[in-house]
Formats: sequence, structure tokens, C-alpha cells
Amino acid sequence: MKSRSSFLLLFAVLLAFAQKIDVMTFNIRLSTDSDKENAWDLRKQDALALISYYHPDVLGVQEALPVQMDDLQNGLSGYAHIGVGRDDGKDRGEFAAIFYDKTKLEVLKSGTFWLSETPEKPSRGWDAALNRICTYALFKTRKEGKMFWAFNLHFDHVGNVARVNSSKLILQKIKEFNTQNVPVVLTGDFNLTDRSEPIRIISQSMSDTFYHSEKPHYGPQGTFQNFDVSKPATDRIDYIFVKGFKALSSRTINDRRENLLYFSDHFPVLAELKFSK
Repeated sequence: MKSRSSFLLLFAVLLAFAQKIDVMTFNIRLSTDSDKENAWDLRKQDALALISYYHPDVLGVQEALPVQMDDLQNGLSGYAHIGVGRDDGKDRGEFAAIFYDKTKLEVLKSGTFWLSETPEKPSRGWDAALNRICTYALFKTRKEGKMFWAFNLHFDHVGNVARVNSSKLILQKIKEFNTQNVPVVLTGDFNLTDRSEPIRIISQSMSDTFYHSEKPHYGPQGTFQNFDVSKPATDRIDYIFVKGFKALSSRTINDRRENLLYFSDHFPVLAELKFSK
């Protein structure tokens, strides 16, 4: 009887562990020589090592240029990715790509839409300064067969009308795609603090893991530091929102490289999620 109870307990623990996924959002900062000591070529190996160490099951990246996409794909063992360049819907411009652990997850559907009045094609929306995109995928866990949607985006840094309408468009697309009512995770650089209207719009429909995790958030509140190691980051503009998941933990990763510089001008954010019953 005791051995049966022990087996059932072990089974329950393993089942609970299997129903978890780790999700990271990371604006890796585009590759530009003007960053000098923070240029991509000088920090890419450190950035790859950081991602590999935390090894999220799902990784949403922002500002990734084609050369950086190649570096990420070639340098991250066991990962595949989805996404297109925002300028032509192929390989030009920045990607808001989703990398995923292909040993754990299978892609059932995927695509990209533009945050604009014409989301089906490369375009700049409303008063935005640049083309902005959202990449999405319907995943299934290989072992348990559980499905969930992942959306990853990069909001405009200028247009207020664009950002409000982008929030509304995101929620509209999630509702449109998620006909089976499976869990959803939304990651991205929103270029806004949570006091802003666009973030409040999303927070009315989805849960901000910074505030709503079983363990209190760990690490600094701010996620954007502009490579400045001399003062704390204060602006939280990178988010992980969920619906249908329970957030077990939330963390802002403010690790430094061996030379004490940062991995990017944004901190990565990592959340441990569990499928709700």
C-alpha cells in the first residue's frame, strides 16, 4: 500500500512538472556598429550563452535583423523558429520571431500579421513611425499533447494611436484564432509602461505575469536600461501576458557579462507557466 501511494505521489509530481512551460521575451537590440563596445558581434556569444542557460521552451525576440536570426538559429541547440522580416514579409528588416524547443513542442499553425489597418500585408499602421509586426504560432506539447497559442510582438515607439489600435488588434486576432479556447501567451516589447492606455487594454483581457504569479516577481522592475550600467532600470516595457495559464514565477534577468556590460539594452523577462486545469 505504501509503495502504491509513493508511486501515485511520484506520478502526480511528474505530471505537474510536465505541464509547465518556460517562456522568455528578449529584445536583443539590433546589430549596429554605433553601439561600439555593445555591438552585437561583441556580445552575441554571451547572449547565446544566456539564452542557452535559461533554456526557455518558448522565446520571443524583438529587433532581430536577418544576420542575428542566423546567429540565433545556428547558436541555439535544439531550437527552431518562425517569423518573417517586417519590411517585406520575408527576410528584410527586423523580426519579432518565436524560437521554440523543437524536442518539446510541435508547431501546428503559424504566421505573422502587421500592426496596421491592413494586417495581412507589410504595412505601417496609423501614426506609427515604422512597420510593426506580431508573429504567432499554435503549439502542441509532444509528450502531453496540450495545445497553446504564442504571440510575440514589438509595438511602435512613437505613435500613440498606433499603440492603442495595436492592442485592440492583438486581442481581436487572439479571439479570431483561438477558436478552441486553449491557453495563450503574449510576449513582447511594448515600448510602454503599465500606466499607459494600450497596456491597460490588454490587462483587461489577459493577466500580466509581473503582478500575477504564484511567487512574487524576482529582479528589477525596469526592463529597459539603454546599456547604462551606472543606474537602475526604471521603465518596465517588456511583458509576458497570459490567459488560460497559471504563472508560477516571473523574473527580470539583470545578469551581466564577464566585462560587466549588459547582454542587450533590454533585460530578458522569464516566466514559468502551468496549464490551468
